[in-house]
Amino acid sequence: MVGLFLLDLALPKNIPLLPYYFLVVVLSASLATPRQMVPLIVQAYGLAIISGLYWNFLLSIDYATRLLALSGVAVVAVQLSAQRCRETALRRQSERTLNLTLDNAAAGMALADASGRLLRVNPALCDMLGRDTQTLLTLSWPEITHPDDIAREQPLVEAMLANRRDSYRIKKRYLRGDGSSIWVDLSRSCVRGPDGYLEFFIGQAVDISAEMAAQDALARSEETLRSTVDQCSMGLAICAPGTGAILQANAELCSELDLAPVALVGSGLSLIVDALEKVSEQGEESGPLIDHDALEALLRGENDHYKARVKLLRGGRPRGWGDLKFSNLRDASGAVRHVLLELDDITNVVSQTEYLQAAAAAGVVGIWDWDPVHDVLTWDPVMYQLYGVRPNQFSGALEAWSCCVHPDDRAAAEAELQAAIRGELQYAACFRILWPDGSIRHLRSASRTLFDANGRGVRILGVNYDVTELVQTQEQLQAEQHRLSTILDALLDPHLMLGPVRDEAGSIVDLCILRANPAAAAYNHMALEDFVGARVRQFWSDHVSDGLYGRYLEVLSTGKPLVLDNFPLHHAQQGGLRHFDIRAVKVSEELSVIWRDVSERIAMEAALERRAAIDSLTNLLNRDEVFTQMNQLLADDPRRGVTLAVLFCDLDHFKDVNDRYGHLAGDAVLQAMAQRIRSCLRESDLAARIGGDELLVVLPGLQGLPDALTIAEKLRLLASEAVPIPQGLVQISISISVGVALASAGETPDELIARADTAMYTAKQQGRDQVVAIT
Repeated sequence: MVGLFLLDLALPKNIPLLPYYFLVVVLSASLATPRQMVPLIVQAYGLAIISGLYWNFLLSIDYATRLLALSGVAVVAVQLSAQRCRETALRRQSERTLNLTLDNAAAGMALADASGRLLRVNPALCDMLGRDTQTLLTLSWPEITHPDDIAREQPLVEAMLANRRDSYRIKKRYLRGDGSSIWVDLSRSCVRGPDGYLEFFIGQAVDISAEMAAQDALARSEETLRSTVDQCSMGLAICAPGTGAILQANAELCSELDLAPVALVGSGLSLIVDALEKVSEQGEESGPLIDHDALEALLRGENDHYKARVKLLRGGRPRGWGDLKFSNLRDASGAVRHVLLELDDITNVVSQTEYLQAAAAAGVVGIWDWDPVHDVLTWDPVMYQLYGVRPNQFSGALEAWSCCVHPDDRAAAEAELQAAIRGELQYAACFRILWPDGSIRHLRSASRTLFDANGRGVRILGVNYDVTELVQTQEQLQAEQHRLSTILDALLDPHLMLGPVRDEAGSIVDLCILRANPAAAAYNHMALEDFVGARVRQFWSDHVSDGLYGRYLEVLSTGKPLVLDNFPLHHAQQGGLRHFDIRAVKVSEELSVIWRDVSERIAMEAALERRAAIDSLTNLLNRDEVFTQMNQLLADDPRRGVTLAVLFCDLDHFKDVNDRYGHLAGDAVLQAMAQRIRSCLRESDLAARIGGDELLVVLPGLQGLPDALTIAEKLRLLASEAVPIPQGLVQISISISVGVALASAGETPDELIARADTAMYTAKQQGRDQVVAIT
């Protein structure tokens, strides 16, 4: 300014420098305080007056006007300086408040610039992510975010950068320093400049790993339950309370009712009840009809159980009795959630199941600040929402909070808070609160205690968040797991849960029995505690040799269910080869296996098939079976270039044996003849009894008529030997007359046998005990 004054004196009079004296004052407003500007203003005025005296401008009106205008500029400069100082003070106060909040908040908090690079992190976030502050400040939010969650969050960030939104909330995973991941509930907002440009992000993260783990466990339990319902050998359905609408029905129920799944799901109970009642009402042996009043009362929740004996329908015809049972499934509050329908025949064991309901865990986060020295408790707006009260209903003291806590939890919550003030622990209580309307909510708290120089607690900063749904989900999960365990333990069919045993490379080397119901342990003649934990390859080595172990691994690899009927398997505990119906389903990373021993049923069916094809007296084929096999042989032999022959044999003088010795002797003669005929035949030949004393021999694969005549002659000679009977030897001459016929192209079994029969009668007419061929 002195330099300007000297320049003013040196320059001509017509070049005034008066405005430049106050230019220095205006420029100092951006740097100096109003008090620091006073000497500059005084100096500017002094030099201006001296300059005016020097050039004789001081008393002119023009100079006085300019000097007055410049005085106004000086006043404005002082005001701008004062405003700048106030804004600087407010900004510094805001920065101190922000720093205090970040450093002492119990929830993880961070600031990031528009590119995502972290600018500030608080200790809580460092603890949560297992990283130090310096490491985190070298990273950006995508670098600490789990790769699978970046794509979900990126559109929200881009919307904030584009000024389309100012905040968002998302559940995501962060990467910890040790490589593991942690689930957080992230709330992110932004601070913008006057022009709307985003200056920086501010985020708050709450650890919800426990809640997400509970949800995952609940989903796995629900998948296990659904799979068990689908593969259960009993007919099951889940119905809606009140209406009785069918929500889910398994394949066994559809089979029991002879109805398609599309007809069952979505329909009412009347479809099932009416179908069963139509059968129940038939005949005098029918059980009592279904009590509609009792069933309606059950749907209204007035009683929990109803059971009736019914007859089952298959193909429009009754096929036996069944037990129909309805049960109400209630939650922890006693409300009916579902109606369980069970339908089983009298040989099966009742099993039951129900749906699992997943509930989201964690709620909004409220921040609180307590000064224990002055007993001042400060809540943010979210805290009032969590506690269901309005700000004017809260006195701001610890007692007001204590009155909101459930009486049964109050003493423990207060004791933990006092222990935190003494520095004995970090306050992280979980407690119940009572809303003014009497409802109960579950809250979880996290906090940080501040101490003075003497180690006395002077402040606690903390957060509360609603975990009501999480607590209810955990309680429901425990109840559902107990119900599922009860259902599996009640099954008569053995059931196992198998888990993979992996080597260091992650390959499956064996399967371990993780869980078994009592039926599985009993079937293997072992105590349940000894059975669980066994390895399949060691305990059931036959599973490997019979291929079942490989099929189990295929289910775990592909996820495709395994369905085996009548599967032959060597079972050492049951004494050798048995037959099983086996069902295996992948549940998460484990394998649910259920089986039923059907060996007795298979043996019975095989015996029935043999009895249906064999003549009970001679053990030869009967008429129906030999005709069935002849149809196939007549189609096959011409294609192989060979022919088929039929020998129609009739015993000579057989009636005389019955008349003289009785029918028991006649049966003995037939049995002896059948045995002799069978001894002359090849493995591929057929022998059958088609009438009283009429025997039929079918010879496939012959080269011509001479082969057939050779076998027929051999039969005739054997038949003439004496036959022993209970009375001794038959004294009547027994012989056979044989008619031989070769099959012609396109000839039916009836036509071929008729020609052989004609040849046999020719042998009879020519004196019996002869072989006659017909062409």
